[in-house]
Amino acid sequence: MKGPLRVGVIGCGAIAQLSHIPYLLEYDERFTLAAVSDVSPSLLKAVADRYRIADRYEDPNDLLTRKDIDAVIICHSGSHYATLMKALEAGKHIFCEKPVGWNLREVEEVAARAGQRKIPDLAFARITVLHPTNELGLSPHRIRRGNGVIVEGHVDPGSWEHQVSMQREGMSGGAVKALVDEALGPRSGDARLRLGYGTLTLSLIHQVYMMFGFLGEPLRVVSAEIWREGMSIHVVVEFPGDRRCTLDWHFLSHLKDYREEYAFYGNSRRVTMQLPSPYFLNFPSPVIVQGGEGELAWEKKVTVSYDEAFRNELLAFYENVSDGKRPATTVDDALKHSRFIQEVIDAAR
Repeated sequence: MKGPLRVGVIGCGAIAQLSHIPYLLEYDERFTLAAVSDVSPSLLKAVADRYRIADRYEDPNDLLTRKDIDAVIICHSGSHYATLMKALEAGKHIFCEKPVGWNLREVEEVAARAGQRKIPDLAFARITVLHPTNELGLSPHRIRRGNGVIVEGHVDPGSWEHQVSMQREGMSGGAVKALVDEALGPRSGDARLRLGYGTLTLSLIHQVYMMFGFLGEPLRVVSAEIWREGMSIHVVVEFPGDRRCTLDWHFLSHLKDYREEYAFYGNSRRVTMQLPSPYFLNFPSPVIVQGGEGELAWEKKVTVSYDEAFRNELLAFYENVSDGKRPATTVDDALKHSRFIQEVIDAAR
């Protein structure tokens, strides 16, 4: 197809407000924002009014039944499984935020319904995230919450106990409780594992994507540890060629300085890359390359681009739909990632 892609956005929370809706409106030669949906009436009204979107739906099924909508962006909270399946049934092109599903069974069903880079001389890789509470990362932005409430500026994270309770409920309670029970099986009563599983599914999944992209498919999970009530995770992963990678994710609630680093170590080359907070738009991701020849050692710092990834992924989505291209990442990849997460939680001590 050619011409603007008519899009519906399902979920009006922070990521829709920060990136998806503004970029859809900015690139109006490629997209027409036809409708938005959210189960919260007050949030739906606040966001639709803010962006002057006339067509708004509390029930996403009402949006999906519209024949004039070509594609949907699914970015609501919780599991995306039910919305994805209905969007597939409706024949829509789909741009889906993580996670595809909240456990392996859901992702397997989506994959059944829907149908790397090489790093030479690699001995060891290390992926590390130091993650503050989301409120600190969102502080530069104005986020609408409905009923006239707008959150902006510094928000006190509260006590550690408050953060643990809030994170655990959000990631393993409510609508996703039964799905977490299913994933954990006989260990579903372990509060530490419940929060750890939620973190793997909702946050550490980003680093799992990157690990698969850089290193390919792993052979096995060597070991996994979850501690600090589920707020710290350490995983050792084996790859072909006698290579190892460690995944570390640590929730450090009150320090605003988000850190995400990818490091690859070989006998003759080392490469490290740092990513900024995902909520700081257009920040660069510096790459440092180290090498040597004989007695000489050298180091080079590269700033690849100031392009915004949220914008680029939407433009790639448009190109895939309009030109019939296969996406760089598919549901098959999501299925591999979900199986990996289940292996991690099964191995967790």
